[in-house]
Amino acid sequence: MKKCFPLVSSLVFLILIVFIWDYIKLPYNNENVINGEYYLKKFNPLNETLRFLLFILLPSLVYFISYLLINKETYNLNLNSPNYFLQKKHNNFYNSLNFYFFLFILLILLEFLSVNFSVFVYETDVFHEGSYLVPPLNYLKNNELFRGTFHDYGLIANNFGLISKYFLGFYSIGSIKFFKLLLFFLIKLFLVFISKKIASNLNLEDTIKKIFFIVLTFFAIGLSNYYDFQSNFSFRHAFYVFFVFMLGSTLCSTKNLNLKFFFVGIFSLISMLWWYDIGAYANILIAFSIIYLLIHRKIQNTLFIVAGIFLSWIIFFLILPSEEIKEFLFQINLIYSSVWEYMLGIEYRKPFSAGSGRWTKALLIIYTTSIILVNLNFSKKFYVSHKTKIFVNLLFISGVLIFKSALMRSDSFHIKYSSGLYTYVFVLILMLFLFQRLDAYKKIQYLTKNISKETLSKSIFLFYIGLACLFFSGTFNKSDNTEVWKKLQNIKNSKTNIKYLIEAQDDLFLNKNTKSILKYYKKISKDDNCIQIFTDDVAFPYFLRKPTCTQFYVPAQVIIGHTEKKFINQLELASPNIILYKSPHNILTNYSNMPKTIKYIKKKYSFFENYNNYIFYKKN
Repeated sequence: MKKCFPLVSSLVFLILIVFIWDYIKLPYNNENVINGEYYLKKFNPLNETLRFLLFILLPSLVYFISYLLINKETYNLNLNSPNYFLQKKHNNFYNSLNFYFFLFILLILLEFLSVNFSVFVYETDVFHEGSYLVPPLNYLKNNELFRGTFHDYGLIANNFGLISKYFLGFYSIGSIKFFKLLLFFLIKLFLVFISKKIASNLNLEDTIKKIFFIVLTFFAIGLSNYYDFQSNFSFRHAFYVFFVFMLGSTLCSTKNLNLKFFFVGIFSLISMLWWYDIGAYANILIAFSIIYLLIHRKIQNTLFIVAGIFLSWIIFFLILPSEEIKEFLFQINLIYSSVWEYMLGIEYRKPFSAGSGRWTKALLIIYTTSIILVNLNFSKKFYVSHKTKIFVNLLFISGVLIFKSALMRSDSFHIKYSSGLYTYVFVLILMLFLFQRLDAYKKIQYLTKNISKETLSKSIFLFYIGLACLFFSGTFNKSDNTEVWKKLQNIKNSKTNIKYLIEAQDDLFLNKNTKSILKYYKKISKDDNCIQIFTDDVAFPYFLRKPTCTQFYVPAQVIIGHTEKKFINQLELASPNIILYKSPHNILTNYSNMPKTIKYIKKKYSFFENYNNYIFYKKN
């Protein structure tokens, strides 16, 4: 009973949090006028983070304290103690994973080439795809970065098209789709690197270690899915996974540390330019790393991180014109404010309530992982090197940070695509405990010692080949229904297939009605030099090959008290003759969030035409 006390007491607190869930809330800001779910419910966006932290941290902290108090055979937090949980120990683990590491690289490359790229030539989502198609157009037409476009994702994220144009000489819907698929491949690649790094530092018998690496890596590369953009990873996470790998490798390294930490600091800027939310998570990880280094008295390493941060930002601000810097700071300040949460936020469902299966599952996996991590870090029953602990802890913290995306807009899509890293850590820790038990099992020891190395090697290779066949055939992936013979043909014709997607004509991504609307819109706006829409047909300016009249290419970016005045000034200056005022396509646009804008339109423009339920206004 004594041994069960930490877990029982932790569960009591967890149940308590569930019971008081609805009462965990901060005062609502009555000055908020941004209409959305939080506005209607009078809900403070910080409630989500507060509830999450209480649900995870409080029970985990109770378990941690009671576990250390009750168990005597544990490591501790005393930095100077020989029992310090991150105490460095001689690592003489034989690294024999290179052969299977290269096999995995070959496998994921073949998997990528076997993708049926033609299936991605289908009717496009003019709202979401517009976020990648219009900003590059604005820059190419106006030669302005932040002043030309309000980047709601990030400078690099919104301008994948510029990357395509740099390498291919053009950009298109197909080239951007290919770039996204390539990012999924990179996620798989970085997960292979992470799995190898962790497995290499395990104190396991060579045969057991190889099997561990094979099983873990097959699970990891299955988390990212080319045919399902709603898989456990989003393509936006490619840079984040790479950064976590680089940071973990640096923290576990002993060579060229100053240079490596300097590059870690540079990623403070690069991550912010990649995707704003990824930038926030990466910078929090950098801050945690600085705290870790200071605690361990690694002052020189800390100084090099700080030097990388300051030097990269200083160079960035020196390169940008002053007006662009001002606009960048304006945009980043707005993105990180509560404005977006008030506009887009969806309340996280109470655990164990009706219809909360996916929501509850996510919280329980994170909670369970945190409990098991306590044992991994502090129990002397498990021999795990300090390098493994550092890497696993970093992966878990990274996964928890990125779950903020699910807390902000708590629909099933955001919850699923935020689950990749913590799910990986959950399975990883369970496998660590299982394989250490197998490694200590006498019958397993007898087999590995008495069977020839050649026989063991052949058996492991056949085991890998069997799993590789199942993986390649799509057995582990419900979204992949391409037959094996077709995949082999795709590999043979991969160059042609990729070219087909990249060079696919825009018309192939549009339905008949949209083509008709665009043809009509082009005709009536022929005298306009720019396009301004007030609907969620965000990609229309791209298809019409004209920049937006304002930097706010998504109507939802026009927000009362924040961007509305700037938008009206820019619209008045551009003064287009025709605007698209309404359409059946409405996802985020909410006219109640832009009352002065609507008043301005009603004053300056009048109804012109209703063409297939697309309502156009003309300047008076």
